[in-house]
Amino acid sequence: MLYGLASAAPTTATWQSLFNLYVELGTVAGVVVIAWLLYYLVKYRARSSMAAKVEAKEETWKGAVATLAVTGTVLFIVQFQTFASFGLIVPPPQALTSGLHISVVGRQWSWTFIYPNGYSSGNLTVPAGQDVVLNVTSRDVTHSIFIPSLAVGIDATPGRNNVIWFNQPQTGTFVIRCRELCGIGHAGMFTKLVVLTPSAYQSWYSKLGVAKA
Repeated sequence: MLYGLASAAPTTATWQSLFNLYVELGTVAGVVVIAWLLYYLVKYRARSSMAAKVEAKEETWKGAVATLAVTGTVLFIVQFQTFASFGLIVPPPQALTSGLHISVVGRQWSWTFIYPNGYSSGNLTVPAGQDVVLNVTSRDVTHSIFIPSLAVGIDATPGRNNVIWFNQPQTGTFVIRCRELCGIGHAGMFTKLVVLTPSAYQSWYSKLGVAKA
């Protein structure tokens, strides 16, 4: 099942799987707690025929152990899946050493994408089906580059280089936004990701002239 935006990109699938896990565990926990509350509300409801107050039973050590075991198991599953996801997404896999590296510079209130040949653009253009590594920083305040359709994003911090990667197999145009409040022009700090076929990208890249300021 999917709860939210979906994409064929591997990073998106990983985050979606983790999000699904949180939703499913949260739903089960919510249902169990509400059912437990309703059960005791009905069981210990006031009755006119009751001769005396019903005394609550003391919890036994078995109940405490069972509660701790269930809670510990759920927390272990959540933490394991979370750290496993970070292992794929935060540090780029070894295979990405041959990927397309693009420098990203954020400033109030625009993005600049710098390609290996020195060409810079306000839009991000990449080939479909290829690993793309974004080396992200900022010239002024903290920003956060975010591609909603791919569920990919990372902070752009002054004086620091943050790395994120994605691989989008489908061609098309996608919105890129800033998701960190960065001043009066924050709402307008967006651009686009253009994903071309590999051949179209090579044709586009080969026609780039000298570096554009």
